[in-house]
Amino acid sequence: MKPAYLSQVHAESPYLLQLQAGFRRLAFAGALEAEFAEHHNRQFLRRMRGAFLVAMLLMLLFVVPDVLTLPDGVRQAVLGVRLGLLVPLISLAWLLSYLPAVRRHLQWLGGGITLVGGLGVNAIIWLAQREGVALPYEGIILATFFFYFLTGLRFRTAVLCGWLVFAGYVWVALDVGLAGEPLLYNLFFLATANLIGSVGCYFMEYAARENFLGQQLLREVAERDFLTGLLNRRAFNEQAQRVWRLAQREGKALAVALLDVDYFKRYNDYYGHAAGDEALRTVAQVLQGYARRPLDRLARFGGEEFVGLWYDLSQAEAEQRLQALRQAIQALALAHVGSEVAEVLTLSIGLAYVARPAELSLAQALQQADSALYRAKEQGRNALCQ
Repeated sequence: MKPAYLSQVHAESPYLLQLQAGFRRLAFAGALEAEFAEHHNRQFLRRMRGAFLVAMLLMLLFVVPDVLTLPDGVRQAVLGVRLGLLVPLISLAWLLSYLPAVRRHLQWLGGGITLVGGLGVNAIIWLAQREGVALPYEGIILATFFFYFLTGLRFRTAVLCGWLVFAGYVWVALDVGLAGEPLLYNLFFLATANLIGSVGCYFMEYAARENFLGQQLLREVAERDFLTGLLNRRAFNEQAQRVWRLAQREGKALAVALLDVDYFKRYNDYYGHAAGDEALRTVAQVLQGYARRPLDRLARFGGEEFVGLWYDLSQAEAEQRLQALRQAIQALALAHVGSEVAEVLTLSIGLAYVARPAELSLAQALQQADSALYRAKEQGRNALCQ
């Protein structure tokens, strides 16, 4: 059953389109995949750190049966792997997870340590069994379930690690001369553990991706205008305030503009509200093309009015961009028989250019832009004033 909130999401939302298209191969289209990877790393960072700590603790705990049960020669070799290789490497991975530069590559870090850990357990079994000590292979099964379900590895990484560790155990078993029913049963149970882990990990990542899309769609319901897909007024104010503070710290100029569709009430009265809605969607699509930089912001302010914020433009560049935008709307050639300024749909724009954001607030800049918009209307509309 489709959640009720989806009816409030803009039809062109990339998250909605991805949800409708599906993702059975556990891959999103375009930039969504990178966005999900970043989201997944943030969500599972603490889990992976916890898994590293648990792995270190388990390695230390297994030292006890090693010391109590293994012969001298075997004990030294096994402890060398546990304490000389695995514990230091896992500790290093745990420390590296706190570095922002490494955090972006969390899957590589977790996958690499997981693989080393699994192969290390293989090495411990090999060291014992070649000396005739029947160290149980079940340690591999424990390691397998550990990295499928506890580490936060995604499906492809976990599967690659799991089956490489399985292949490593096959080599160990053959090298120490295991054969017949013992070999068959060991490989069967280990392969079954990998199969269960693979299927379980697939469904966990599928659920994580579904949850990611759901979260982003709920955010869009809260932040996006349903009709145009632009930010709504509340979200614009919140995001613009953050950009404003950044501009204050970095000493960058800002351009704030209010944009109003000329004689839009008449457009609605003549062509109908459905046509009016479609006209606003078309205008919004054009506007988006002029605010694509990461720190630019654009929103539907209410009715037929839009608001934009442009970061680090000179005054001449701001005027040039807004004039080009105004001309692009006119070039759409959307017939408007009720307009007194042109035979097509047009925009009036009020610009407030803020060279020093530290000396002015966002609210004051919007007031200036509103006054400039009023002057543009007074001067005949289809114009830019500041």
